[in-house]
Amino acid sequence: MRATLLAIALLLSTAARAEEAKPAPKLPADAESCLMCHDKGGGAPEVDFKAFPGSVHGQAEVGCTDCHAGYKEGPHEGELPALSAAEQATVARLAKGAWGEGEAKHGVTAPRAYLACQSCHTTEAEAFAKSVHGKWLAQDTKAPGATCASCHGSPHALPAKLAEYAPKDGKRVPVPADRREMTKRCEACHGNEAFAEAAGLDPEAVITYHDSIHGRLTRVGNAAAPTCVSCHAAAPDAGGTHAILSKTDPASTVSAANKKQACARCHAGATDTFAGLVAHKPLHETGGSVIPHLVHVAFSWLTTLTLLFFAFHVLVDFVYELRSRLAKKAGHGPSADAVRSVIRFDIHQRIQHWFMLSGVILLGITGWPLRGAGDAEAATYSRAFMKVFGGAEGAATWHRVGAVLIIISAAYHLFYLTFLASKKRLPLSMLPVPKDALDMRDNILFMMGVKKERPKFDRYMYLEKFDYWAVFWGIVMMVGTGFIFWFPVWFASWAPGWLITAAQIIHGEEATLAILFLFTVHFYNVHLKPSIFPMNWAWLNGRISVEAMKHEHPLEYDRLKDDL
Repeated sequence: MRATLLAIALLLSTAARAEEAKPAPKLPADAESCLMCHDKGGGAPEVDFKAFPGSVHGQAEVGCTDCHAGYKEGPHEGELPALSAAEQATVARLAKGAWGEGEAKHGVTAPRAYLACQSCHTTEAEAFAKSVHGKWLAQDTKAPGATCASCHGSPHALPAKLAEYAPKDGKRVPVPADRREMTKRCEACHGNEAFAEAAGLDPEAVITYHDSIHGRLTRVGNAAAPTCVSCHAAAPDAGGTHAILSKTDPASTVSAANKKQACARCHAGATDTFAGLVAHKPLHETGGSVIPHLVHVAFSWLTTLTLLFFAFHVLVDFVYELRSRLAKKAGHGPSADAVRSVIRFDIHQRIQHWFMLSGVILLGITGWPLRGAGDAEAATYSRAFMKVFGGAEGAATWHRVGAVLIIISAAYHLFYLTFLASKKRLPLSMLPVPKDALDMRDNILFMMGVKKERPKFDRYMYLEKFDYWAVFWGIVMMVGTGFIFWFPVWFASWAPGWLITAAQIIHGEEATLAILFLFTVHFYNVHLKPSIFPMNWAWLNGRISVEAMKHEHPLEYDRLKDDL
């Protein structure tokens, strides 16, 4: 024990000595006089002297006068170096103000200091001067643009550590350690309505990005999801993020001729059709056709009307159940018919349901957070929830597992039906017939007290038929479009763009309809309805009581009563 304590003490003392031996960061020697005015309360523009020693410039031992050339001790004594006509014009434009640091145009307090950046960062400065961001410093434009600090932050507190993001093909695009932070820098200008209006830019660019699959994945923490610089930045040897050009420039990475190469950084084999799917537009406006818009409108109406009707049905049913419960007289215990039961679903049907149940729940809880990540506040909760599955990448893997489960369920069911058909035992009782529409009308009127007699249902009533065929519809919609998401480049190699865009819309809209319906309407009908609460046990044991059959399926009971 004493040896252990001695070892711990030695380790602690060694760590303490190492900490003491580590030299404390120091300010440049020429900063002492600067502190008098530029520290807090000094009257001059404030400088973050506490952050400077730990910044990249502080660690490189850059002095104040290395950037602020010509300033000497005292209140800026000495003669400032002469500037060329071009430099004077640049300084004059900087003095009027720039964008990016905050939410409005601001004045640059030390415009001459920006000229010093090119002294050390010559390559970057040359690339920036030719970029769409730097042209305003050399020529008159519709609005002031960005400066180095607009993207990098204050030069007095610029972080010393940067990271690199490597897309799948190995090309490296340098970005800050947290790419979401770089996106915020872009949004400071491009998400500002005043700047967009003044500069003649698309004011919806930021909104449409965050509503895209790329923006949603970025918000939920997917490490490979692209941000602004992932697509718009040039290759590192061509200037990288400092050489971003307008999309109308033929040399731009997102020009019509080069866009597929930008996509191929992550999606090997990307085609022009694939590249055309990525745009700062609402999803239903991409694809080069009116069909995505029509699909969007159709699904919006389908979702709204379906949920409104069944919400009304649930409400009417719930009120009827309460009235029936209050009117029911207390008995002397369960009847013989309540105790006796018969098989309603065999083991194969129950296994199919368990596969479907597991798959749908897994798809819902892994896909819904991404669906809601278009909103910044909701994305915070989505990102936290996805940590249960190992983050956004883990949730994507589990989402595919859920897809496989419902595919297994569907294949199992089709083989099951084929087997029954081969044995001439395939029932047709699940097929919709005109009587179902009349039964639905009469049942609603009965529950509302308008009709005195409840319609008589056979083995499956209209609600059960709707559930069954809605699953068929959902399997076709979700699995079909899901495969397009799974292998987007391959589909884009032969399919028209409007088909892939329509698939994206269908997948999202159908998922919304399915989840809301299953976890409200279906959940009520099989779990929360007062007469069967806490659940209809048929999904577990496959059985239904004779009493329930008499009440719910009287036509089936009349047909089978002699065998019961």
